[in-house]
Formats: sequence, structure tokens, C-alpha cells
Amino acid sequence: MAEQQTENFFDSVIDSFWACLPEETADNLATFKKDVLRGFRSAVDSFVDTSIAEVDRHLENARRMREEWNARCAAEAPNDLGDETPPNPA
Repeated sequence: MAEQQTENFFDSVIDSFWACLPEETADNLATFKKDVLRGFRSAVDSFVDTSIAEVDRHLENARRMREEWNARCAAEAPNDLGDETPPNPA
């Protein structure tokens, strides 16, 4: 209950701030703020997309390395191992 009253108080203070500004100024400031926030969101989205692509690339490289290690171990191992999978050196 107290949290809601505090939230309502802060909302009222912010509303009062916007109401004190001339209408055109408030509209321009709001547009500027929204543009900045959209730019920030775009930058964060771009960063997230890049990070996801890097994770996928690292995972694919790790798979390739495992396949190379397994092939190398299979080539170097004596034939009496049978169907055992070579150990992962990682």
C-alpha cells in the first residue's frame, strides 16, 4: 500500500514537471527523450545480436575442434581399443 502511494507521489511529481513546461517544449523534450531511448534500445539490440552470433561461432568452432581431436586420437590410437570413444582433451 505504501509502495503504491509512493509510486503515485512520484508520478504526480513527474506529471507536474511536464505540466510546468510550455506544451511545445514538453512535446519536443518528450520526442528527444523517446529518440534517445530508441537509439539506446537499438544499440543494445545490436550488441545482443552480435553477442549471440559470437556464441554461435564459438560453439561451431568448438564442435569442429572436437571432431579434429577425435579424428586425431582415432588415427593415433592402437586398433585394440575397439568401439571406445577417445577422451576429450578439454
